[in-house]
Amino acid sequence: MDQKNNINSSSSIVQNDFLKSISYIYKGKGTLTTSFSGPFLHRQELCEGNWINDASILIMPGGRDRPYHKDLQGSGNAQIRRFVEQGGIYLGICAGAYYGCKRVEFNKGFPLEVCEDRELGFFSGTAVGPAYGNGTFSYSNSSGARAAKISTNTGDFHVYYNGGCTFEGDLSCYKILARYVELPSQPAAIIECSMGKGKAILSGVHLEMMPSHLDAKDPYLAPLIPILEESEPKRRALWDLLHSSHRA
Repeated sequence: MDQKNNINSSSSIVQNDFLKSISYIYKGKGTLTTSFSGPFLHRQELCEGNWINDASILIMPGGRDRPYHKDLQGSGNAQIRRFVEQGGIYLGICAGAYYGCKRVEFNKGFPLEVCEDRELGFFSGTAVGPAYGNGTFSYSNSSGARAAKISTNTGDFHVYYNGGCTFEGDLSCYKILARYVELPSQPAAIIECSMGKGKAILSGVHLEMMPSHLDAKDPYLAPLIPILEESEPKRRALWDLLHSSHRA
């Protein structure tokens, strides 16, 4: 099967009227938000739910998914699901993508293993990672970072990756927006999940990450920067498309 022809157009996500305009970024234990300038939502604010009325997008950033689960299980996740069901967009990046799936299997069989169920369940299958292989990720350094080549309906290009997932299970009811080109069978890298009037976009790669955000003195990151710089216009175009979606 031609994997590239099995990718849905990213433009399908931009179909709501621009009636709501605020994109919130969750900031709590475990989150890495250095690439974002806000506005931020903290745990109490998210759980109270007052943000839902004026929000278009909730970005769940990279970091560690276990603290998200500890702090948001129950009331927090109920508010997130209500937001999406009413027409909002959940944009989960790396840890945020793991968190949006029914089950997480991370680094199975290795010291950082996380094999647990999650409440949101936008994708009914399992987020499995690291996509580039168990044992390839470290919290202490950037040795697991990659300039991952992905395929979209607009072509192939490189984006920053560090520990993200792919999606295992029945994908027939979900839209695949991007695939990992260099991995066997080119598994899904970004998917779109419909729920109620809204949707969740789950990305195993860091689409928000500009090359200039990376430390050029880091021996693991320095070789990636020129590769990512070549793909920057395409990365920016896809990020702007995803990030400009607004709820009705």
